[in-house]
Amino acid sequence: MFTLHDQLRRDTFAVCRMKLCLVQLMNDSQYPWLILVPAVEAVTEIADLNEKQRKLLINEIAQAQRVLQHVFEPHKLNVGALGNMVPQLHVHVIARFREDGAWPGPVWGKLPPRPYDDAAMRATVARLQNAFITRV
Repeated sequence: MFTLHDQLRRDTFAVCRMKLCLVQLMNDSQYPWLILVPAVEAVTEIADLNEKQRKLLINEIAQAQRVLQHVFEPHKLNVGALGNMVPQLHVHVIARFREDGAWPGPVWGKLPPRPYDDAAMRATVARLQNAFITRV
């Protein structure tokens, strides 16, 4: 049975479910930041997925990128699967802007997170959900 890792549950908000992945919004309003979590139990590496799941993951990453491009019009999209802090396989898809505080470096460890206020979180999740539903 699949369960979202406690740290991801604490740090993110649910956006939607795709065929393979849960789509979560990272609670850091400095960057439009999605986390895709394959809903497969006990998977820590992309190589642990079967071939069909790996192909689906790549397609879902591309869909998340299209959504972020459509909704936020970033200068660049960053994609990474690190897993050093949270072992459950998850993929970060982050919209980046030349004026963001971490540009051009990575977002990790650069600035402390700035949590969404409730209204901004609800509005951002709704915009993302709409983009995923309309399959931008």
